[in-house]
Amino acid sequence: MTKIRSRNASRIQDRRGQGGGLPGGLGGMLGRGSGGGGMPIPSGMLKGGGGIIVVLVMVAVFVLPQLMGGDLTGGSQVAGTPTGDAADSSTSSADACSTELEQILCGATNDVSEYWIDQLPLSFGVDYVDTQTVFFSGSTRTGCGQASSQTGPFYCPADNLVYFDLDFLVQLQEQFDATGDLAAQYIVAHEFGHHVQNVLGINAQVTEAQRSDPSRANQYSVALELQADCFAGAWAHDAAARGQFDSASEITEALDAAAAVGDDAIQRTTTGRVEPENWTHGSSAQRVEWFRRGYETGDPQRCTTFSEVL
Repeated sequence: MTKIRSRNASRIQDRRGQGGGLPGGLGGMLGRGSGGGGMPIPSGMLKGGGGIIVVLVMVAVFVLPQLMGGDLTGGSQVAGTPTGDAADSSTSSADACSTELEQILCGATNDVSEYWIDQLPLSFGVDYVDTQTVFFSGSTRTGCGQASSQTGPFYCPADNLVYFDLDFLVQLQEQFDATGDLAAQYIVAHEFGHHVQNVLGINAQVTEAQRSDPSRANQYSVALELQADCFAGAWAHDAAARGQFDSASEITEALDAAAAVGDDAIQRTTTGRVEPENWTHGSSAQRVEWFRRGYETGDPQRCTTFSEVL
């Protein structure tokens, strides 16, 4: 159990109960296109071209946020203030962070945000742009189009928001045996890693690279996702240094979760086949390796997936 809990809902938009009752499913974090674009590539991190993630992975039923009708090339809106169809009525109150699970996710949202407020200027000389987590159920409108529970947790670079259907965690635990506080908080940190990439401009560079070289679109996607894993590991290093974990072994929860959401593990579970050519997030071994890189070094500048993976 981590000590990272919060009842502070200032970074939470609660849209639960406002969406339609679309059927659930795993996506986003799980190699179905997390919407995890929007990460800038600091000089030297990108080897080759860039472009938008366009490949459907695994089963057609899984929804790619990139294909939901939104502009995924970066997003210039003020963080946390979606416009147009994305502007669902929402609430931000203490009620959004009252249950144990909510406090775990609210705690991670606030802790990760405060980490990047301090760390981003130190690592990259760029000020962090604060944003929010949206809790939703069933479906919700986003700057990237309509999202459902099928999408799983994801980041939309068009409105700079992280979206989270809490039922996803139950599925993650039951279907992929990824349990524990840090497993859930790793997912939050991963999605906020995508926001950091957006602030830095990496996503726009990846989008351009993929458009220039569509045959390598999946490889760019994998590098993007693994960098978000590494950024999550760097946050975990800082949290551990601040005594936020009850024991050193707690990190295994995040490592187990990273392994559980590897493309090969998901393909094996959902289709019985492993098809590396369709990977968009990286294998279990890769996700563990890059989270561990961030955790062991505590240095986001060491998250050089674009020079090492491509």
